[in-house]
Amino acid sequence: MKSYEKMKKQEAAAALQEFLDERPHALEHLTRYLAESSEGTVNLDGTVESLTPLWRWVKSVLTERTAETPGPETSTNPTWLRYGIGTEPILSPDSIAVIDGVISYLCRVVEQGAPKARWRVGYNRIKSYMWQNHPVLANDNEEVPLPDLVPGLARGQASGGLTSEDDKLTRTAAAVIRRLNGTDEDTVAEDEPLIEVEDLGEDELRGRELEVSLREDIAHEYSREVDGLLKTLVKEEGITGAFREDREVLLVNTPSWNTDQLQQWITRYIEDNFRRSKRR
Repeated sequence: MKSYEKMKKQEAAAALQEFLDERPHALEHLTRYLAESSEGTVNLDGTVESLTPLWRWVKSVLTERTAETPGPETSTNPTWLRYGIGTEPILSPDSIAVIDGVISYLCRVVEQGAPKARWRVGYNRIKSYMWQNHPVLANDNEEVPLPDLVPGLARGQASGGLTSEDDKLTRTAAAVIRRLNGTDEDTVAEDEPLIEVEDLGEDELRGRELEVSLREDIAHEYSREVDGLLKTLVKEEGITGAFREDREVLLVNTPSWNTDQLQQWITRYIEDNFRRSKRR
């Protein structure tokens, strides 16, 4: 089965339509699950604010797959997984279904908040574009890969490796809506740091890892610039590897750098090389 990156134009268009066709059923499944287990604490009323109680509930029900967990048939996985990374490394089958529904609801909220945006196949003439052939919600030159914003958060939450606040999806949706409406420039949160760095310790294969969480507007607005940051960082002495785990999270392998050193380097790079002056 082809991944998004290897699809031809017609295949990517078909994959987009398949993703859109999946949304009603996934949302119906989430609605039924909420009715059975949320005790009335979640109301899917279409508002950005409703994403906070939803994500709070999601965090309480996410589970990891285990060695005994039977792997689902690849063909039954939702398209964002099937054509993305292919095989789910962390989430249990039930959690995949929940996240599929959350993606559907997030799409609905953002569509209502940015009514001029339309779905299309992600495209950039730069071949290394991260979201090439992925489903994106777009307005003019702005493309947002909504289906890819939630799974990484869920994996970090389920594994305990990178937990998130209850209002994480609310803030993400608000930032995306501003971006698609062309008003993000003046409304970026001023009280969030550009990045946060955490020492994850030793990985058996890659050695010591530092995890970098990017502020939402940095990750969304400057995706290509972040890719350039990684290419520059990996050339620094003491850095043995650097890659993007998902849109908002970077993993950096280093035997010698500490969290403060990495935070200072990345912050300086962002301030020196990204087009817009960043406010803290």
